[in-house]
Amino acid sequence: MLRKLIIILLCIACIPVYAYSQNSFGKKVGSKLKKFFIKGYTEQTVAAPDYSRLPEVTYSQLSGVTLESIFFELPQEIPALEEDIRFADFSELPEEYDIWSNSSINPYNVSLVGMKDTIKVDVSGYCPPSVKHVTSNWGFRKWKFHYGIDLKVHRGDTVRNAFDGTVRITRRDRGYGYFVVVRHDNGLETLYGHLNKILVKPDQKIKAGQAVGMGGNTGRSTGYHLHLEFRYLGNPINPNDIVDFQTHTVKKPVLLISSNTFAYKAEIDKIRYWTVRKGDTLGRIAYRTGVSVSKLCKLNGITKNTILRIGRKIRYT
Repeated sequence: MLRKLIIILLCIACIPVYAYSQNSFGKKVGSKLKKFFIKGYTEQTVAAPDYSRLPEVTYSQLSGVTLESIFFELPQEIPALEEDIRFADFSELPEEYDIWSNSSINPYNVSLVGMKDTIKVDVSGYCPPSVKHVTSNWGFRKWKFHYGIDLKVHRGDTVRNAFDGTVRITRRDRGYGYFVVVRHDNGLETLYGHLNKILVKPDQKIKAGQAVGMGGNTGRSTGYHLHLEFRYLGNPINPNDIVDFQTHTVKKPVLLISSNTFAYKAEIDKIRYWTVRKGDTLGRIAYRTGVSVSKLCKLNGITKNTILRIGRKIRYT
């Protein structure tokens, strides 16, 4: 018991001694205390490691290894990380969308050919209006430009809404037949044409996947199909830029809209047409326009024996 008491008192006394451990007095006291409590204590110096027995390796001994070879073994292209939708800085809806029309497909009259900004649109919530195959793609069809994509449907097939939004137009047109236009919450608009029956009403809010109509063959159509258009401020966008129509899924969850999106309009503006008049032949049109007959046939999908009706437009550029 007495021995324990002495040890406790000595420990308490050592606390101020530690504060002086950096001077000579503190080092002497610390050394004596260690010898008192630890019998047979002796100070030992740890020898430095001996590296002489290890094999000496130099850069020249690494056969075939150079800084250049190390660099080229690294991946040449770092895969891009998909931007998380939750943190994407999506663009606000343009002020032109204050215009609301239940009759005009493009009431905005805004050209985006020379736009300087890049618009980010969330398309991750896409639902395919139809999952059947493509019957006619985007682009030129003979002398006329096809501003959408045609998907096969059968009479009465359900045509579904692509994104959440509000119905803007439901009516009949000579070209589109029965059609629906929906303005979506992400800023896009979609058009569904040649419907057999419309199942929504103007100003109705609808969700992605909700039925907008039934497949048909109304309007200027040669068979049952769905004519599908994607638009931004009334300007058509190539559907293939948004959707992979082999899998019917979006190519990327974020759509970037820039001047490149509407570069096709520059090509359309270059097109010139000749209106067929009485007495016109392909030879005469070729002579007047400076374009060969074979090129006229190729541009218009006709042959040299095609009968030219008065009023028909023949593309020559």
